[in-house]
Amino acid sequence: MKSGKYIVIPCKPYVKQFLIQNFGYPVNFYSVANPYTYLFRTYLHLPDDPEGKAQVKRGKRPKPKVKPSFTNSDLDVPVEFVISDHDFYRYGWEMDPIHITALNTIFEQAAKLFMRTSITIDTAISGSQATSIRRFQDRYGYPDEIWNFQSIKKDLDRNTIRQEIGFDTEIYDKIQKILMHNLYKLGTLSKNNPLSNDYHFKRTKQPRRDSQDLADSIPADLFSSL
Repeated sequence: MKSGKYIVIPCKPYVKQFLIQNFGYPVNFYSVANPYTYLFRTYLHLPDDPEGKAQVKRGKRPKPKVKPSFTNSDLDVPVEFVISDHDFYRYGWEMDPIHITALNTIFEQAAKLFMRTSITIDTAISGSQATSIRRFQDRYGYPDEIWNFQSIKKDLDRNTIRQEIGFDTEIYDKIQKILMHNLYKLGTLSKNNPLSNDYHFKRTKQPRRDSQDLADSIPADLFSSL
């Protein structure tokens, strides 16, 4: 056990890995700005037993529970979370099972969002979901014993859309959009051209004086021989 003020909360293996990657170990929400600190703080409470409360009044801390009483078998990995001095004395160092479940749900959603985003982008480029899953596992430390390949694949199949990126087409389309935009702004693309419907740019009108100056600068007999 680490020294200092902390609470031990059971989590899923991949949730523990996700938390360690983002907040170190023991998990320390106070080290960086994040949305979890507030919930973690408000879910803490002082011990309910009289002896525990008496020890708090004497400035002592009862021996922490290695693993809170819990019935969810999926949350089977103990994870240590740092508690600041302020939160320790004001809120406590215990947490009810319902709040443990709530925190785990939030952590799990964040981990899965990270996983889905990383693998979906990789798959769109590589064209191989299996390769992208393995690459994710290797890069971020999620071997099968921590986050099973098939479990990841099932989650992706249920919650993501597979779409490959054709770089030639994507780049061509972007170049054409830039070209059409510039032509439209210059006035060389007629607003009657159906392509212009894709570009909602207002053409800047030239001042009437500029138009007159341009007309005056063209010789009257320029087209007389045509």
